[in-house]
Amino acid sequence: MKRFARQLTILILTVAVGFGAFSAPLSSVEAAASKKKVKTQATKIVNKQTVKKDSKKQKLEKLFQYCENTYGYKRVYGFENKKGWERDYAVEMYKGKKGSCYHYAAAYAFLAKRATGYTVRIGVGKTNGFTGELQDHAWVEVKIGKTWYVCDPNMDKFAEDCSGKYYLKKRGSLKKVYNNYKKVKYVKVTL
Repeated sequence: MKRFARQLTILILTVAVGFGAFSAPLSSVEAAASKKKVKTQATKIVNKQTVKKDSKKQKLEKLFQYCENTYGYKRVYGFENKKGWERDYAVEMYKGKKGSCYHYAAAYAFLAKRATGYTVRIGVGKTNGFTGELQDHAWVEVKIGKTWYVCDPNMDKFAEDCSGKYYLKKRGSLKKVYNNYKKVKYVKVTL
């Protein structure tokens, strides 16, 4: 019986480690490499999808449409809001072209930041925009002047009848959808 319990414990720990349940924070070297990767990838996409003469708002829109048209959905279980997740998720989306709402938010956030220099953050909280029931979700908020705007390419692509409904909308106009922004944790996007 003890042998079985020991083998079961080893199996559980192996699976947990494999799924990242006990992942350690990124070292400073890993964090620097992650930052460089996301900056390089975002720059390539921004340069390909926009032109110099585009206004900042035109760039935001082109990149929003790029995210909607280019990326597919792939459910990811076990999201952890740990330091640096946003860079890894953005790079995963840029390379794999599929991801969860967290991937969509990270990918668009870095593109928006790179293209415009605006203050950009990722909101991690709950929404009822897909099914009417609250569920975990991530989205992007861009600050233009003194106003925060929601840009949510994942919601805009997959929620029913919403083309353009979640692009550059004043944050206050979507309070009912994003659970009044209660208990939201924000990640400031930096390059």
